[in-house]
Formats: sequence, C-alpha cells, structure tokens
Amino acid sequence: MANTIPVLKLKRGWKIALVVLLAILVAISTLPSYFSGSWPWSEPLKAPQINQIKNISKTSLPLPGWDLSVQEEVSISGNKWSLAEYENVGGVLDVEQLPSLVLLLRPQPWHSDQPQVEWVDLKGSQSWQVDNKSNLRFTGSGENGQPHQVTAQYFRAVNEQSTFAVMQWYAWPQGGHPSPSRWFWADQRRQWLKQERQPWIAVSLLLPIEPVGDIRPYQDAASAIAQTVQTALLDGPFAGTT
Repeated sequence: MANTIPVLKLKRGWKIALVVLLAILVAISTLPSYFSGSWPWSEPLKAPQINQIKNISKTSLPLPGWDLSVQEEVSISGNKWSLAEYENVGGVLDVEQLPSLVLLLRPQPWHSDQPQVEWVDLKGSQSWQVDNKSNLRFTGSGENGQPHQVTAQYFRAVNEQSTFAVMQWYAWPQGGHPSPSRWFWADQRRQWLKQERQPWIAVSLLLPIEPVGDIRPYQDAASAIAQTVQTALLDGPFAGTT
C-alpha cells in the first residue's frame, strides 16, 4: 500500500496543474472582455449577411449557361422557398440531354435558425418515391478562390407527373453537406473562431429526365450544375461571409 501513495500523489498533482492551466487560459481569453465590458455571451451570436441570404427566396440566382424562365416564392410546410426554372442556352452541357432544370432554395430565416427537416418537407410536398440514393462530391470556390469540398445526396425522385435526378445539400460559405449534423459542427467551429453563426441555404436541384429513367447517365452533369450553383451562392448571397 505504501508504494502506491507517491503514484496517487503524482496523479493528483497533474490534475491540479491541468486545472490551473485551464484557469489561466480562460482568464487570458476573457480579460479583454472584462476591461471593455463586452462579454461574448451578453447577446446571441449573429449570422453574417442574414438579410442578403433571406432575400434569395424573392430573387433569382444567375447561373452561367442557363436562362431563368420562372422564379417565385413558394411555401412548403409553412417555410419560404425560392422556386426557379431555367432553360439551357448552350452552356457546357448537351442541350438535348438536359434542356431545363428546377432549383429550389430555402434560405436561413434568422440568425438562430438551424437546418432540420427541409428534405422531409420537400419529399412530402411532392409525393416523391425515392430510390437509387448515393452521395456525390464536388469542389466549390468563391470570391477568395479558396476551393472547398461539398457533399450532396443524389437520388431518383418519382411521382405521378414527373421523374427527376435530384441533388440536395445544405450550402455554407466554406462547404456543404446534406446532413444537418455536419452544418452543426461547422457552426460550432465558426462560433469559436469568429464569434458568429454559420449561415446556410438548403439547395435542392431537380433535373427532369425520362419517366422512371436511370439517373446514372446524368451524374456528371448533375455534379457540374451543382458546382455552378454553389459558386453562384458564394458570389451572391454568401459574398463577404467567408
């Protein structure tokens, strides 16, 4: 028993030293706020450019190679979305393969709003039968030219009227992912580094295809269009938020 006492004392000493070190680090980080009287937690953190982001539900998003034919604000499960239809005007894609597309955008309504059930709401409102689901990755780059990776879910959506190849993701200034949990960790990181919230926009890209058609031939085209959409968001509503 006597031989174990020094070991226990040593462990306790390390714990005390760690607590003291953490206390010093906390004190150093809070001293500027103490002297200025401005505490980080005194008011809720804000998402940058929130009004600019909210406005996307009422305005169009320019896409190179595509001509906007229809844009309107629609309500889906009580939430405001931008519904836009585009015609292919001879961009990098074959006009015969994809003559048109539909783009649905749901911008973050306010600073504290988080992405939650956008995909469930959309699927239910359109009575989609979903299959052939997978994830696709593409690279985006914004005003500062820094590339970042975006992951989107890709699937076939079928209802009584139409069949679509669909790509969906939550876009934010440094990336994107279809899972709200990935946005959550990006939000935590931004709060820690910049003392502000991570802005987001839910993106649902719909490519009309032949009835109950195979979505695999459209995979590359879908990724290219998704990259165009991400870049337009970074240069538009997300401009100045990186």
